[in-house]
Amino acid sequence: MLAQLYVLLYCEKSFCIFPKQGTILAIIPLKRVKRGNMGHVEKNLVLAVETSGRNGSAAIGIGDQILAKRNLSGRLRHGSELLTCCSDLIKTIGARPSDIKTICISAGPGSFTGIRIAVTIAKMMSFACDAKIIPLSTMDVIAENVAQYPPPDKEATVGLQKPEIERIATILDAKRSQFYIALFERRHGRWHKSVDDCLMTSSQFVQEFAGGEKTIYLLGEGLVYYADQFTSDRITVLDESCWYPHAENVYKLSTEKAKQRNFADPLTLTPHYLRGPQAVVKQRT
Repeated sequence: MLAQLYVLLYCEKSFCIFPKQGTILAIIPLKRVKRGNMGHVEKNLVLAVETSGRNGSAAIGIGDQILAKRNLSGRLRHGSELLTCCSDLIKTIGARPSDIKTICISAGPGSFTGIRIAVTIAKMMSFACDAKIIPLSTMDVIAENVAQYPPPDKEATVGLQKPEIERIATILDAKRSQFYIALFERRHGRWHKSVDDCLMTSSQFVQEFAGGEKTIYLLGEGLVYYADQFTSDRITVLDESCWYPHAENVYKLSTEKAKQRNFADPLTLTPHYLRGPQAVVKQRT
């Protein structure tokens, strides 16, 4: 896993060495090396990384336009494939690591290992390439899937109809019979978070939010094994095609924050866990 490795990132200007704890051991400035391609024009690229769920992905672009995107080869391949994936995306569009001026990530909640990897890479790019960091809630990233629900291929081949969706809840498995949950409502054509990221059980959710007049639509990886726990006349589970976070959504949501200059400090940036790991909880009790 990335958190257990020494990582070396070279970006023409400097390189960073990260020890096992994920902190910075050294940032060593280097003189720019002359290369054969003297016509290279530095770009203002945005790199988006999504590693909070089972399936990782990355996307790269300029401004509002995504130039290339790629999914990892399988589930839980974040530590072994993400750096190579990002490197390949940069090469695909003929750029260099130093062209990355903004990196946006899903900072959690989600897989502890996955969001640690994303935060580590963001810090690496910030210190080595002076890239700005935009962390996003995984819940916001998942909710963005509803903007294109159902996907065109599902609508044509499966016959899914586009419902009038006004309330949604994103559900992620937090283990120990709990779930990470956030609620959104549509106002003036945009999603607004009405209940911020929180921890609760499925029965607490049904009791507190499923009694209104409007149907609440559910999506998220927490439904993979536990969809049957969220049962009510006012609850509808959306098709599995929109349950998973994607780097394209990370990219899309980051553009507005970039315009507002809403960047994170790399020195204080931490994963958005919502709760501590099981071992820490037991130790404290």
